[in-house]
Amino acid sequence: MLNKILGAVGTVLLVVGVVLAVRPVHAGGDGCGSVFRPNEGITPMQCDARLDSRTILVTGFGAGGVALVATALTLATIRDRRARIST
Repeated sequence: MLNKILGAVGTVLLVVGVVLAVRPVHAGGDGCGSVFRPNEGITPMQCDARLDSRTILVTGFGAGGVALVATALTLATIRDRRARIST
């Protein structure tokens, strides 16, 4: 049960990270683009700070999601091996 919860929360974190990465960023009325594809030809310094902070959020959500999914898979593998050994 714990591995299913960890896997579900990890998947949600990964989805949130992807949504934040592809969602466009705006600063002062100017479109800055997204984390994956910043607008070309933008020069406002506001965009740099906004894109950097969004990149940090995306990295945090992505890393957290990957860690939780990996933990869930590890727990499932350990439980499966224990079940095979005890029978």
